[in-house]
Amino acid sequence: MKTHTKKIADLVDTRRGKADKSQVTEAKKTKKPDKNYSLIREIRKEKDYKNNIQVRDRHARDYIAKECKQTGPKDVMPGQLISFNYLQPKTMEELEYYDAMPVTIFFGVFNTEQGQRIMGFNIHYYPPRIRFQIMDRIMEIWKPMYLKVWDEGLKGDLAHFDYQWLQAQLESAGLGFGVRMYIPNLAGNFRVIPPSGWSKAVFTEGVFKKKTRDVILKYWMNYRQKH
Repeated sequence: MKTHTKKIADLVDTRRGKADKSQVTEAKKTKKPDKNYSLIREIRKEKDYKNNIQVRDRHARDYIAKECKQTGPKDVMPGQLISFNYLQPKTMEELEYYDAMPVTIFFGVFNTEQGQRIMGFNIHYYPPRIRFQIMDRIMEIWKPMYLKVWDEGLKGDLAHFDYQWLQAQLESAGLGFGVRMYIPNLAGNFRVIPPSGWSKAVFTEGVFKKKTRDVILKYWMNYRQKH
């Protein structure tokens, strides 16, 4: 397994303050940045950065719907950032909560004892400031790969993405609770968000159902106590 010099354990600063058409047309071409590109810097440049959560979520969802290509889970590659709907999970009654509109770093489709499952890292399980930092670090770790496919949704070579390493690093940092599994035939409206759109997609918020607030606050209380 490929090793990386930059660790996920270093990616969050829990202190307050700033932290460093059925098939629609693909996202508009933008100028490919150079090696000095910083996702967190681009996030702060976005017009929605200082808007309230509801406004920026709406704008980010509009961007995804209008500019990002629609596809199915079999055509998505590990390492891509995807949005999809998950409105009626099979075990809905058993779940304390769930996100009906995840935005997820796709890990793959895997066979489990319960059948096929989509696995990915859902960015909505983290407060915005922490989410920005995590996504910035993921971009930094695989920057040459993501810059190479800058405007490409369904195309591009993401062979260097190592989901097992990322998952292990998230677990080690106490952030593994964002790694989730989904039943493929209960998910729909998959859209691939190219790296050029990450600075907008991070403003989406989870559409959580059931006992969301209390349970997620519990995760963060546990995280803060350990770090």
